[in-house]
Amino acid sequence: MPGSYRWAVIIAVIIGFQVALSAAFDVHMAMNLDSPSVGEEQDLGIAGISPAVQHQVWLTQRASYQAAVSSMLPWRLFSSALLALGSALVFFFGMRLRLSVEDRARSAELLGFAAVGAALMRSIDGAQSLVIVRTVATETARVMLTEASADLKIGVQAGMTFASIMSVVWSLTMVAVFVSLSSYFRSERLRDALAREEG
Repeated sequence: MPGSYRWAVIIAVIIGFQVALSAAFDVHMAMNLDSPSVGEEQDLGIAGISPAVQHQVWLTQRASYQAAVSSMLPWRLFSSALLALGSALVFFFGMRLRLSVEDRARSAELLGFAAVGAALMRSIDGAQSLVIVRTVATETARVMLTEASADLKIGVQAGMTFASIMSVVWSLTMVAVFVSLSSYFRSERLRDALAREEG
């Protein structure tokens, strides 16, 4: 087997598990928006802002998150559930390729198809997540900018931009990984190598 095979299987297992767990958590959060456990208050540790304002920031973050998710709740549940399923299948077939020596060609093909579905659903999930991040960041900045010093206002605005950029970058990275896994595990080269090994 090519040396890239082992690393591709390891990446499929790790990414599949991580994304499936994250998507399942998003489903749980969406189904329990009014639960007191959603967004438990923590000390934000923001220098130059009083504890009362920090508490208001937390309340704003929680309320804006609930509002953003509520506005897309059916689609959020649908996309996150399918993402969890697709990623779990990537993990399952990755583990099967790692642990089993039988029917690897079929498992690789199914992993490739599961990765296509996961890439599609992760792109939809990423668009939804960007809306949520922007909503929370905008509302948080609105509260903080009323109390912040001039220097802190620059940091708040930069932080809002950074949060949106990182959301996009992370989504694109995950989609690229799933697409790459799909292309690799559905390739003729790997299929021939697995057929030779099994033959």
